[in-house]
Amino acid sequence: MPASPFSQSIAERLQVRRLVVFGPFLALGLVLVVLWALVLWFALVYPRSLVDDLQDDLHGVALNAAQDTEQLLRETEGSLRTLDLLLLTRKNERQDLDATVSLLADSLRDNSRGLTDVMLASADGRLWRIPSVTGDPYVNLGPKSFLSELGRPGGPSIILGKPLQLRPGARYVLPMATRLSAPTGPFTATVGFIDLDTLLKVYRARSMRAGTAVLLERDDGVAMARWPEVAGLLGKNLRELPGGEALPPSPPASGRFIVTQSPVDGVERIVSYRLLQDYPLRLFVSFERDRILAGYLQQRRAVLAFSVLISAIAVGLMAWFTRMQHQARLREAERQATSDASPMGLFRCDLQGRTVYANETYLRMLEVDRQDLAWGWLERLPASERELTREQWAALVAQGEPVDRVRQLTRRDGTELLVRLRMQPMRIGGRIVAHAGTIADISAELAARRERERSQAVMSAMAQSVNVMMLAVDTDERVLFCNKAFERRFDIPERSWQGRHASEVFDDLYPAVHPLIQSAFAGETSVVEMRDDDGISRPMPLDGDDRGEMRYVELTYAPLLGDDGAIIGAYGVARDVTDVKQEQLRLLRASNTDPLTELLNRAGFASQVNAALSRATDRDELIALLYMDLDRFKPVNDEHGHPVGDALLKAVAGRLRHALRPQDLVARLGGDEFAVFLTHVAKPADAQVVADKLVHALAMPFRIGALELHIGISVGFCVQWARSAHIDELVTRADEELYRAKRAGRGRSSGSLCAERNPAGTA
Repeated sequence: MPASPFSQSIAERLQVRRLVVFGPFLALGLVLVVLWALVLWFALVYPRSLVDDLQDDLHGVALNAAQDTEQLLRETEGSLRTLDLLLLTRKNERQDLDATVSLLADSLRDNSRGLTDVMLASADGRLWRIPSVTGDPYVNLGPKSFLSELGRPGGPSIILGKPLQLRPGARYVLPMATRLSAPTGPFTATVGFIDLDTLLKVYRARSMRAGTAVLLERDDGVAMARWPEVAGLLGKNLRELPGGEALPPSPPASGRFIVTQSPVDGVERIVSYRLLQDYPLRLFVSFERDRILAGYLQQRRAVLAFSVLISAIAVGLMAWFTRMQHQARLREAERQATSDASPMGLFRCDLQGRTVYANETYLRMLEVDRQDLAWGWLERLPASERELTREQWAALVAQGEPVDRVRQLTRRDGTELLVRLRMQPMRIGGRIVAHAGTIADISAELAARRERERSQAVMSAMAQSVNVMMLAVDTDERVLFCNKAFERRFDIPERSWQGRHASEVFDDLYPAVHPLIQSAFAGETSVVEMRDDDGISRPMPLDGDDRGEMRYVELTYAPLLGDDGAIIGAYGVARDVTDVKQEQLRLLRASNTDPLTELLNRAGFASQVNAALSRATDRDELIALLYMDLDRFKPVNDEHGHPVGDALLKAVAGRLRHALRPQDLVARLGGDEFAVFLTHVAKPADAQVVADKLVHALAMPFRIGALELHIGISVGFCVQWARSAHIDELVTRADEELYRAKRAGRGRSSGSLCAERNPAGTA
């Protein structure tokens, strides 16, 4: 069965996704593999090729230098052989004095390359220069010199000695000795001396560049010559030095090797050697390994640094790609999860109208299987309408215009489904490539709207029927709602408040209400009590005067919250709490008032004095405290009974109120003790005047029923500036003055007066 276009599309998308995911990694991985393959070749193979190329060059240099050395040695040997042939023809005892031999010797010195001198030698190491003027040896090398080898039976006929200096400070020469064919007298050999500098010039000419060294070594390990020269090296046996055993006992005629530590200078060298054919010598040409690799090592460091940098960048790019792909996958998963979790159906269709993508909500809402995604939604329509609807939908998509429609569909179980479809064209570079849209089930929304309207109608009816004022404003303080009780209270025509600012509705009340509205906007709920007096409201103090027809209102303002919990305004409720407030005031008065005299009791007096003292301190006034005790009151109680005593106390309270100013505080502290607190005292002496006035007022007889009663009063007082006054100190001093007045005979006053000026220096 052939695959459907939908499944083919899915497979193609999966292949593209794999390519997008793994393609950058494969490309970067391939780049890194190629890069490090080149690095490994450069680090491992390339230096070997450099060494091999250098050894090839050294091999050629060694061959040429060996040939030059052999040629120089052959020329010297030929000169010595010529001298030997001449000596065979001369039969003189003293051949070193023979003129013909001397001429030949001079000719050899002048014409032989590198030959500095020729001499005759004896087996015991003595050497005679030709011609010998005095007949004495020119130099004596000693019996153990290299010449002793020539006298040994079966020894070599030609021998090379160690480099030496014939005279102190003279140049080094390389001696070559040959045995005479016919020894005569003390002479057994001829010796030729090769100039070592000449030989070194040959080696220097063969040196390629700095770092090249040429070493001529005898087969027994003795260093015969070296370029560049090393002090103390000539004549030394190299085999006795570390690394001197570089060759096996019977080495090939030529070869190459690497010595890690040269016995001459301790440097790692690349060496090529050559054995001389006719002489027991071998020539070594070497080059410092570090020099040949110096430039390479710098290049290798640069290549490695560059490769590490490129690798780090590649790894960073891979990490960045990984992170980006991870984030992209997260976004894709998030988009897919968000799409599937969306309460709306999301879909995309191609230019022919086929649905190519849909989220789970779409499939669940329209009851479409994913394999029938292209036109499965048509199944929710009556069979007779499907073909026509399909043609209309294709034509609608072809127009490329936005779509916003409502359509009724039928579920599989037969229930009706009301959906709203919105679609927009998708453009890339101005060209429509597809269409994307949403589909929402608005059946529940319509039902919810109807339910909300019903609930709003019920709540509005309830709000209009209660005897409580209600108001709601938005965040701009525009009125959203107020009930009929509010309209009646503020005489607002019905519905005329809509959209008006709160300041227009409240008028003079707005300054008092505005802070409450602002607190509600800040998320706070405020509850305050106000006194409503002919339309002018203000906060009601607890000690306020309740005389007259006064109403009390409790205002509650709170935030108005939307469905999402955000503050969209404020609402207020005002209710009449007059009855509650009056009961609170009655209880307050009862707790602060003496029930018999209706004067302040001890608690009420203390509370009022503290408040009055605070106000007097702010005004920097004089204050006075008077303590009073009735004289001869106890006999009245004892003789006439407590009812007469109570009536007398009421009469005393009346006279005290009558004698004092309305703002003065007067209290019955208990029994027959009274106290007065005076404020706004003009000068200290005025307190004495008030005290005397009270003594005089209570000295007058009292008529209680048919009784005429005579009592008196003793007064102690204290006057002080309010700023310096302390209530406890005032009480103590006034009490002391009261007892002083009683001891002085009663019916009089005694007081403590302060200075005329307060501590601040004002009158």
